[in-house]
Amino acid sequence: MGHVVGQASVRIVSLAEVRAAASFDVVFGAVRDALIAHAAGATQIPPPMHLVFPDADGDCHVKAGYMAGAQHFAVKIASGFYRNSAIGLPNNNGLVLVVDATNGVPAAILADEGWLTAWRTAAAGALITHALTPPEVSDIAVMGTGLQARLQVVWLRELRTLNSVRVWGRRADEVNRLCTELAEDGINASPGEIAGAECVITATAATTPLAPAEAFSSAVHVTALGTDLPGKGELPPDLFASASIIATDDHEQCLHHGDFGNAVRAGVVSSDSDVSVGTVLRDGVRHRSGLSIADLTGIGAADAAVASAVLTALG
Repeated sequence: MGHVVGQASVRIVSLAEVRAAASFDVVFGAVRDALIAHAAGATQIPPPMHLVFPDADGDCHVKAGYMAGAQHFAVKIASGFYRNSAIGLPNNNGLVLVVDATNGVPAAILADEGWLTAWRTAAAGALITHALTPPEVSDIAVMGTGLQARLQVVWLRELRTLNSVRVWGRRADEVNRLCTELAEDGINASPGEIAGAECVITATAATTPLAPAEAFSSAVHVTALGTDLPGKGELPPDLFASASIIATDDHEQCLHHGDFGNAVRAGVVSSDSDVSVGTVLRDGVRHRSGLSIADLTGIGAADAAVASAVLTALG
């Protein structure tokens, strides 16, 4: 369906169409390719733009990206207004403008309502969690009770067996709701603390650490996803001192506003102590003693890759 914008007819792709095309395989493949290309220096991603709306408990990200040789580049708007659920609106929203990389002509607007961002984040988290967590680990803990916490578990289940999931949150009713939703997804989940968990995933909008470093004492891997703006922070900086591997999706972004950057500014680790997530995905990893941490802030090249893959799948 085309809508006239100025003199050009730009295809508007509905959320229903996006959902039909964005299979696990399509999104996993696009995100993996983008992360590996980014590690090799084969992407362009300008610094993200951030808007914060404290009176509305909201924020907005504008990201753009291009992967060398790709058919398209993309510009994405993704918002999170965290009181919306109380008034019957989704907390997350957004859209993606996909542009032909050979001539600059807009190819489509994906009216995805923020879902491509959610799935891109879920895929990136699941890929690196799976890569850095020993294969015998099947019991995980997730900190957070929102959509991304649920998606992290659901998408990770596509890559490995999950025997049980502990859900940690600040409100018991929200914890119970997520456990019920995961049960509907066929996943055994129950409220629990992270103590004793070998794999921990954090997906919150926290501005202070969710738990002290000693609470993670049993963990062999932690993936942190929520620290995507300056001022946020999920992990205690001193946790990084015990990490044998620190993987970041984008070094500069994670240094600027990720948990890794918080640890660097605290003097716990040096600014060159990380390795690229894409390098880990490309080369694999030999599991070592000690802790591995993945810090993900989201890269525009992955947004562009997923949007282009979805548009290609739709034909």
